[in-house]
Amino acid sequence: MNDKDALHRQLIRLGDMMGDGEHHEKGGAWISREYKATLKALGILPKRKRNPANTEAIDKRMSERVAVFKCPKCGGDLKQTKKGSMRAACTACKAKFQLLKRGKA
Repeated sequence: MNDKDALHRQLIRLGDMMGDGEHHEKGGAWISREYKATLKALGILPKRKRNPANTEAIDKRMSERVAVFKCPKCGGDLKQTKKGSMRAACTACKAKFQLLKRGKA
């Protein structure tokens, strides 16, 4: 018996539990988490496709947007939350706002 066989048996057991709807019951969220972790361990989950974000272009557009807009709640200055992000936070009241939206390719 090797580890892969044990993981496959565990996957089947968890799948049966999910088929019975136990993962929707109170306290059953662990079943979904463990099922996904088992899929990862077996290498069954597809690799997640990451969107290649053009952070320089986003940062440039955000600097333009942040210069134009003030916080609608308190009138304070806005600052980009992190590099490559399209969100900004107020420096005074810490409220967060979505200033840009990702375009559809």
